[in-house]
Amino acid sequence: MTGAALPTIVKVTETTLSPWVTVIGRSVQFPGQPRPEDYHSLRQADYVTVFAVTPDGRIPLVEQFRPALERKTLELPGGLLDKDEAPLLSATRELLEETGRATRGDVTLLGRLAPDSGRLENSLWGYFATVDEPDPNWKPEAGVSSVTVSKAEFRDLILSGEFDHALHIALVGMSLTRNLFSWDR
Repeated sequence: MTGAALPTIVKVTETTLSPWVTVIGRSVQFPGQPRPEDYHSLRQADYVTVFAVTPDGRIPLVEQFRPALERKTLELPGGLLDKDEAPLLSATRELLEETGRATRGDVTLLGRLAPDSGRLENSLWGYFATVDEPDPNWKPEAGVSSVTVSKAEFRDLILSGEFDHALHIALVGMSLTRNLFSWDR
């Protein structure tokens, strides 16, 4: 970063839309500009997501209808971080709720990512884990189904655009970079 003067926040407003989303308005005075400019962002709970792989290399995914996209999506298991819950606990709970699978051994934090630094104030806590087979007594949540795909099928889903969640693809990339996952082994 350069030594240039930083902008000044001159006013902040908050408008709660629901228990899940608050709109934050900021008036920002940039150095050398005659008047402040208004910017808006969304404050919401952090996301938690697990890129899980079975010992034999299969990947559990979640299929559900997403009203924002007006279609069903394929995603990695995850959800919103519950208030006062540790991200790891929340992520493994979501994994179990959505796929019926518990983690096996250590769970690796891939990172705390900024989903959209221009519009969203939350973070994505991404994890990598090896998982067991589903609990035989597990019942899926209404409207959510779990599917398990091979590595080759998963790669094809990404390349075809059928699996298109950018943050989840980032977790796959982070897992590859850290040698936690490989398409070949």
